[in-house]
Amino acid sequence: MKRSSVYWLLPAVDDHHHRRASILDDIGYHVFFFENFETLIKEICVKRAQILILGDEWPSAEAIGYAHAFANIPDINGARLLVSNSRNDFALMDAAMNEGFRDIIPADLDDHEWLQRFEFATSGVESVLSLHSDLEFVAEPIDIVVPARLVWIGAQQVWLETRSCPRVGDTLKMEGGFASALGLSTVNVQVQQKQQTNLTYRFSEAIIASWYQDAVINAEPQKIIDTLDTLHRVDLGQRPKIFLAIQSPALRTTLLKYLDKRKYEVHTALQKQSLIYEPKFFSPDLVFVEERLTQGESKRNFYELLRYLPEHACIVTIGGKESPTAKNSNAPRRTWTLKHVPVNLSELIEREYLVGLAQRRPTSNDKQASFPPADHAYSFAQLHMTAELVKADYLQFNLRTTTRIGPYSLIKITSPHFQEKLGGPLYVKVIESPDVIGPGPYLCNAHICNLTQALRQPLAGSSDQVAGES
Repeated sequence: MKRSSVYWLLPAVDDHHHRRASILDDIGYHVFFFENFETLIKEICVKRAQILILGDEWPSAEAIGYAHAFANIPDINGARLLVSNSRNDFALMDAAMNEGFRDIIPADLDDHEWLQRFEFATSGVESVLSLHSDLEFVAEPIDIVVPARLVWIGAQQVWLETRSCPRVGDTLKMEGGFASALGLSTVNVQVQQKQQTNLTYRFSEAIIASWYQDAVINAEPQKIIDTLDTLHRVDLGQRPKIFLAIQSPALRTTLLKYLDKRKYEVHTALQKQSLIYEPKFFSPDLVFVEERLTQGESKRNFYELLRYLPEHACIVTIGGKESPTAKNSNAPRRTWTLKHVPVNLSELIEREYLVGLAQRRPTSNDKQASFPPADHAYSFAQLHMTAELVKADYLQFNLRTTTRIGPYSLIKITSPHFQEKLGGPLYVKVIESPDVIGPGPYLCNAHICNLTQALRQPLAGSSDQVAGES
């Protein structure tokens, strides 16, 4: 049985962690504990980790720094990122939600519940997680927050990536660094287009939405001018997208030395299956692929990859028999072959491999868009929506929302009821959402990310009492 590696970063390992590692070991996972971030990163450069768990036992600021680092290391683009929640660090949970982590799993779940949740969060197969029935009726109004990332911001439009699934024409309330710079707590954006290609972050869908109409009514004109000026100063431009289908750690490390993250947008394939599916959403301009992944049993996957690439994309295979500058004229698209990584690779990328960029189809209607860096405050956004908590227990929640939220989302719920019980917002993992395109409301099911202890008692004396309090 092939075992999947789990890397777990935490300051100290105790009996509780060893017990959970033993549970995973019994079903085919091999857990490696790391008490030093640099040591973990060095190991990732040698071996591929499919699953990374960040323990929250670190000081909050340190743990948040690790969460941002995990989400932005090209070598683990395809890894499943989790937080193990042992103390309700709300700032860390917010960071994990905003960075598109797979899940935040409460450490005080029963072992059976914890294992079910772990397998659901790390599975590459769509499934439904449901443990309890006969949930308590609550009928409480709530506010929910769905994370989003701003890839580009134009003079009138933005490109937002999110697991929220609004319809064209919907208006969304967006807060974050961009809205704050305009002097607004939130800015209303209207959805104009939806996209599922050219994606940058760990979310499933992109929307193009207009922001200017609301801002020009509510924001001071000088604030708008200053914000757009800041965007022009930090703009990285629409960077070429490079995809690495490389299994050899040494080869992957060598290639990454030539790929400046501020100059190129780099993603890597975690495993052979990723060779097909990740480029479908990433839409790379240039693909580096190991020669052995184009031969034998892998050949079918390689040709499937070709189907999903943009027409202008170039493929460079490494490990072949040709010279470093040999172009394969018989290939179905622009294909080059390298025996090894040449010392002038940077020159070849610019001179030969990216010449097709001129034929790249534009991804926006706004040619003056600015692309903020991934760590810039303008890059992070949150969408606010009203909803209703229909049923719940200490673990599961049924929500009725006005905007559909995609499955596998991490979202935040705010209400006086949960603030009193938890001392902060409730974070949940959406485990099931209706696959419909019609008008709402929409019912979705979610599981708790906070520690469960505070909710293990009945949520209220009766549903009437809760409804009256709200």
